[in-house]
Amino acid sequence: MKIYALKKHNISKFYFGNLPLALGTKFAAVFSFIVILTFYGCSGFFDHEIKNETLPPVKISLIDEKEMVLVPSGEFFMGTNKIDDEKTHLKIGAVKPLFVDQHPSRKIFLDSYYIDKYEVTNEEYKRFLDSSGYDELPGHWENGIYAKGTDRYPVTHVTWREALTYALWAQKTLPSEAQWEKAARGVDGLLYPWGNDYEKGISNMDTDGARALVEVGKYPGDVSPYKVYDLGGNVMEWTLDWYQPYPGSTYKNSRYGKILKVLRGNAFQKAGHYFLEAYRYTFSRTEADPNDYFENVGFRTLEYPKKIKMQ
Repeated sequence: MKIYALKKHNISKFYFGNLPLALGTKFAAVFSFIVILTFYGCSGFFDHEIKNETLPPVKISLIDEKEMVLVPSGEFFMGTNKIDDEKTHLKIGAVKPLFVDQHPSRKIFLDSYYIDKYEVTNEEYKRFLDSSGYDELPGHWENGIYAKGTDRYPVTHVTWREALTYALWAQKTLPSEAQWEKAARGVDGLLYPWGNDYEKGISNMDTDGARALVEVGKYPGDVSPYKVYDLGGNVMEWTLDWYQPYPGSTYKNSRYGKILKVLRGNAFQKAGHYFLEAYRYTFSRTEADPNDYFENVGFRTLEYPKKIKMQ
């Protein structure tokens, strides 16, 4: 799916193992320490196997103080076996057949995790910048600040690496595709976060919403079974994963590989044939260059419960 880039960054990269992070000069030393803590388990938050689950359904994250909701461990169906028998992509000039990169549907088990109830906002991202000394500002901020009155709007114009940098600063991470999809559709395989029937105007997507960015939670009907908001509209969201074929897929795509990152969700605006309902499902995928930023892309973060020590 085509997304319109506003700018490409010339990014300096800090590499820790195989993980690329876009780090400002002032922030590199601080973040190398955070990455070491993260991946070597000093805090234990990536060592997340839970033996006895007595986890609260809602929590406030320690660093960025965001409200997060629990997605309990268990199985769910990811992807789809849906086929476009009418070959709609030929009629609308799409590059690939509809749904093929979402094949096949398969059952997946995920450990418990917490995910942000709402997307990261401008005011939250500003606190991160002020606290960390990170020096890469969102592309549309003027004089180091966002537009007046948009405190609770999702932060946009951030690259994948900038989103991940925020997440690691908060001692969290970005959700994987699977984690994002389970948070959106639950264990019943919902087509939309709110159910299986498309309801015009229920989310801020395409022609059915405000046709402009709005504050998080503005569309109360756009809520998943786990009480995660705005997964169906307002902005698309960066995930942790590269754009790769699903296990068992037979579809070949030159865009697969460790080149593009996956975006999930829908946004207040898209273009042309992307108004199609086919791109509104909880299993829909979009790929984008992680070095680009966009006016209709934001992110939310994920945290694993602390490991419970058995007596």
